Amino acid sequence: MPVGTDHAQQGIQLGPCALSDAIEAEAEALPGIDSAKVRLVGRPAHPRADITLTLSPTTAPDTALEALGEGPLDHARRSTGRDDLSAETRLRVSHHKAHRAA
Repeated sequence: MPVGTDHAQQGIQLGPCALSDAIEAEAEALPGIDSAKVRLVGRPAHPRADITLTLSPTTAPDTALEALGEGPLDHARRSTGRDDLSAETRLRVSHHKAHRAA
């Protein structure tokens, strides 16, 4: 994937694994997200981020999606100059151990 807005002159390419790894690492650093898995799918002209987030049991889905959009996805779009980078996100909730009452 070319990086920046002037692709032809810069000649800088970013591999799909590098971009997906960057989005994944940044997403996992967000509060309330236990893990993230990101793959770039689709054609190079129209890539899409395929994302699975595992949320902590107390994290609200809308909060996690907003943080993902304003953080990792926005950074990926700006750094690659791809405002059209779309994303499909699946949410899961991590299991927590039951607390025992005495």
